[in-house]
Amino acid sequence: MATITIRVYLRNGGGCFEYDIQGDDAHALGSKAREHLGQIAAGGYRHNDGKTGLEWFPPHWIDKVKLIGLVPTNCPDRCVGT
Repeated sequence: MATITIRVYLRNGGGCFEYDIQGDDAHALGSKAREHLGQIAAGGYRHNDGKTGLEWFPPHWIDKVKLIGLVPTNCPDRCVGT
C-alpha cells in the first residue's frame, strides 16, 4: 500500500499541518492527492484533530501545499535557475 503525505504550510508564523492518504494503485492515489491539493488551494484548509473542534484557514492564509511521496505524472517538470 502506498502513502502520500499532504503538507499545508500557513502564512501565520510558519505553521504546518500534514496528513496521509493511502491507496493500492499509485496512479489512482496520485489523482486523489492532486484533488486534495486543488480543493485546499481553492477552498482553504480545515484542521480537525478529532478532539478539539474544527478550525478553517482561508486560501489567502495558505503559503503552499506540498505532496510528499510517489505522485506519477506524464509531464514531469524541472526547476532551473536564471
